[in-house]
Amino acid sequence: MNTSEEIGGQVRAALAGESGDFRPCAFFDVRLDCIRVIVRDCSVLEIRINEALTVLEDSYYQESGKRRYIGFTIKGAAHFCKRNGFDLSAPIDISRLLDAVLANFPGRLAELAVDGIARPLVEDTNIDSVDISGALPQPAY
Repeated sequence: MNTSEEIGGQVRAALAGESGDFRPCAFFDVRLDCIRVIVRDCSVLEIRINEALTVLEDSYYQESGKRRYIGFTIKGAAHFCKRNGFDLSAPIDISRLLDAVLANFPGRLAELAVDGIARPLVEDTNIDSVDISGALPQPAY
């Protein structure tokens, strides 16, 4: 049986490598079938805009010069991309993806979220595409 001290030592040893700094990113979460764009590592509050789009707000935002909104999520991403004719085997242009969100979910709130939050985030951080090839069925071996 391991003591808490031994367990702590094992955890520290496992995490001893370089952790690296956070970098803004866009990725496909296969298990939740969503695309996530995150530009800062912090605690977040998720604000649902519509059935597909959620914006991520810094939970502890204070007028400190940092962004209030730090990302967004597109839910049901694989189905959404297939329905809108995106090639899932190649990286998807995020600007085109946001255009598709607006075309499928019109309304002032969606426009504000996409044009006022999502587009500036990806433009300012040079995130131009996301790879969702993980949405493709994997071959059985």
